[in-house]
Amino acid sequence: MCIPHGATGTVSNGFVKKERPQKNIKRVSQKEFEKGDPNFIDERTKAYRPKEEKSFLASLFK
Repeated sequence: MCIPHGATGTVSNGFVKKERPQKNIKRVSQKEFEKGDPNFIDERTKAYRPKEEKSFLASLFK
């Protein structure tokens, strides 16, 4: 006689899963989303400059 797969029940192996806090991100208002954070302080030390891309030959004959 066959026994269905789900009929045997579960067997505990002693593993206890830790409860972790949810990683929810606070939703911002539509105004702040469109205009940006008014209290934002830019802490960068240098202005962003994109890296200049050189051709292969230019990098060989430098």
